[in-house]
Amino acid sequence: MHLIDPGWGGEAAMGELERSLGVIGYSLDAVETVIATHFHPDHLGLCAAVREQVGARIILSSTERAVLAQETAPSRADELDVPAQLTRWGVPSDRQDELLASFGRSAEVDDLEPDLTMQHGERLPIAEHDLEIIETPGHTGGHVCLVDHRRHLVYSGDHVLPRIFAGIGLGTLPDTDPLHDYFTSLDRLAPMDDYQVLPGHEFRFIGLEGRREEIVNHHLRRTREVAALVPTLGDAPVWEYARRLTWTAGWDGMHDFWLHSALRQTELHKEFVETGRAERWLSVAASRDG
Repeated sequence: MHLIDPGWGGEAAMGELERSLGVIGYSLDAVETVIATHFHPDHLGLCAAVREQVGARIILSSTERAVLAQETAPSRADELDVPAQLTRWGVPSDRQDELLASFGRSAEVDDLEPDLTMQHGERLPIAEHDLEIIETPGHTGGHVCLVDHRRHLVYSGDHVLPRIFAGIGLGTLPDTDPLHDYFTSLDRLAPMDDYQVLPGHEFRFIGLEGRREEIVNHHLRRTREVAALVPTLGDAPVWEYARRLTWTAGWDGMHDFWLHSALRQTELHKEFVETGRAERWLSVAASRDG
């Protein structure tokens, strides 16, 4: 038995995992390997406990291992200086406490030393399975998808979800471009367009090609919205841009983690436009539409 993204940590989550394994005729003792697509606690959180209880190996991509080490370093809080970041983003004072509390909850992940780290293109050493590691940065800096070519399956983590759009740049290494990386890694899945997708949230689906296009178009619409605001807003803080953009839940519906993520996405799109890196992708999209 091999687990991918076992989910949140804690006793309740472990109990639910054991119950679910029992439904399909297995016990926790059968678990040999735990693979995490990325470091977020709703995917990685239970890995250490499973290893502690049954001795399962933990596998993580080498890039995501570096991201995890960075995000959990004792000096990280000082490096991020979240209050200063919120001020720089122009967040009103009456919303800053909400975002600070949200940041604390989203940061609830401990450093973890995997038993094995792997690179893009490598095959997982799991008997009777042919799982290829495909690096798909964007959501995080070292996110991976797992591709079972024999069964025509893509375990997509948070890279591609069937209905919702995962946030971008939620844990990256320095000097990276999360939007460019995300668009590039979506293209990387094109050879698997006829495979069934098993995501980290919601439900399995078929139709990867169409969903990839929807995701790119969704993000480029936001890029265009930001670009249209630059002549008017110029160097205005991120908050002023974000509250004028189109959000699925509406700007007034943004709270806690979702508000923090929206501000981070806006910052990335603003940088994407201001550095000129957006032009290539907007041009590619225009040529496809034409």
